Amino acid sequence: MIVYLGVFVIGLLTLGLVMGAALVGLGFKDYLLRNHAVASEALVWEDRGPTPLGEMRYTPQGLTWAEGRLIFANCWRDTRSRVYEIDPATMQVQRHFDMPPEAVHTSGLAWDGQWLWAVDHKSNRGYCIDLEASLAQGQIQLRGQFDTTLRGTSACCLMPWNGEQVLAISDFMHSRRTILVRHQQALAAGTAQGAIVFAYRNEGFSQGLEFINGYLFESENKRGDDAVNQIDLARLAVSQYARTATIRQYRAPYRGVEDLAWDGQRLWTSDEVNFRFFYAKLDPSPTPDPRHGDGKPA
Repeated sequence: MIVYLGVFVIGLLTLGLVMGAALVGLGFKDYLLRNHAVASEALVWEDRGPTPLGEMRYTPQGLTWAEGRLIFANCWRDTRSRVYEIDPATMQVQRHFDMPPEAVHTSGLAWDGQWLWAVDHKSNRGYCIDLEASLAQGQIQLRGQFDTTLRGTSACCLMPWNGEQVLAISDFMHSRRTILVRHQQALAAGTAQGAIVFAYRNEGFSQGLEFINGYLFESENKRGDDAVNQIDLARLAVSQYARTATIRQYRAPYRGVEDLAWDGQRLWTSDEVNFRFFYAKLDPSPTPDPRHGDGKPA
């Protein structure tokens, strides 16, 4: 009996080693493991309360900051998505509207000062939305849409690149790429094909994007060991790989980190495991913000 038990245990250990080696060989080590080559820091996250309909398990998704408000999206079992205007002082929903019928998993939001940009994980499309009109009427007022060319469209944010503003769009697993798109060109053409100016390899489970003080921040769900990566654009331009361009890694507030938003002082996110909002004060980098210069990687 003891002999058989010993053989069984050895068999399990061998299987574990083989599976581990296979995962590493397939590149899943980036997905499973933290980046120990960079400094890991703990932000002081504050709980800002439940996400809308979190008690009914509506999944938190896209998030952005727009004129002093949080704009937030959630979805219900990939059957519909809703966008909310939230007062950050009270965390109360002010107004809302639903996304188009095919956009059932709106995973990324970005605000350009005039229009709301959204990307959807299921439709794999980008949307340009008249936010004010949509909120006022309680119904989406769509300016246009385009094919992202990705198959696991996840997060998005606006950022400068080589002197122009582009829309960064990440791919969840699938190609594991984040593309920088001339979004107005993509909108006019109906596709991001031909409008992609740069692409880099992300770490697989990209859940959020935000551009802050000259750096790109990307949230990753590391199988419960979640992180927010601070990415240096100059390094990224050379390596085309998020892991080697990451200069600092922050621990996320819980086990299901989602999209990111920046209010000028604090980094906001939500979590799809506990259905809560969080924010943390983030010390701005002294590096000049490319949005006030030529936007070129240093």
